Amino acid sequence: MGFWGVVKLVIKKADIILFVLDARMPDLSRNRDLERTIDKMGKKLVYVFNKIDLVSKESLEKLKTEYPDYYFVSGIKNIGMKKLKTDLIIMGKRMGLKEIHIGIVGYPNVGKSAVINALAKRRRTMISSIAGTTRGFQLVKAGGLWVVDSPGVIPMREGETTLGILGAKSPEQIRNREKVAIGILNLFIHNNKKALENYYGIDLNLEGNPYEILLMIGKKKGHLIKGGVVDENRTATHIIRDWQTGKLKLN
Repeated sequence: MGFWGVVKLVIKKADIILFVLDARMPDLSRNRDLERTIDKMGKKLVYVFNKIDLVSKESLEKLKTEYPDYYFVSGIKNIGMKKLKTDLIIMGKRMGLKEIHIGIVGYPNVGKSAVINALAKRRRTMISSIAGTTRGFQLVKAGGLWVVDSPGVIPMREGETTLGILGAKSPEQIRNREKVAIGILNLFIHNNKKALENYYGIDLNLEGNPYEILLMIGKKKGHLIKGGVVDENRTATHIIRDWQTGKLKLN
């Protein structure tokens, strides 16, 4: 069964759907096709911003203002999970359910497994920063909840750059790593150049060319080939991995 087949089965079996988003990328981590599918199947949809430990207090407050009805958690740090679990149980009781089945959906690497483990208060599913760890249908008991997990959903129309930035594709799965790395660098150029400077120990001054910044990082990290030329592929892989694993933080 393909991704969509499994996800539709999860939605069908669940009473409430948790759509897990990456707090660093509110818009990129949404999936309109999935939202429409959930709506057509008449299921209650709850949005959860995960990885709030990877954003600044200012960015988090801005998110809370823009999305007042969403939940804000860190599955890894177990932040906000108690309120989410309590509210899910209350929602289920108001729906008249004896057993509450919660479906977990979202892109690979947004932290669905970490959210499930935090709800269950124990390590019940594999947590990994490698895209696609959860391959099939899983059911986890979490106190008064039954949690149904699904693999990540990747619409065919999504470009490789978007999927790379989201972490839906690991560096090894990306054909044009330089393009994805430049996409990540552009996020910093437009939002927080200082964070990029501090993490890699570089001085950008007025530099706004992502390709030149990539070369600068390559030199700084010693990713060189014969003649002292920067190994662009190795440097791009390094940048993508730093971003996907949360070492390189936008805020």
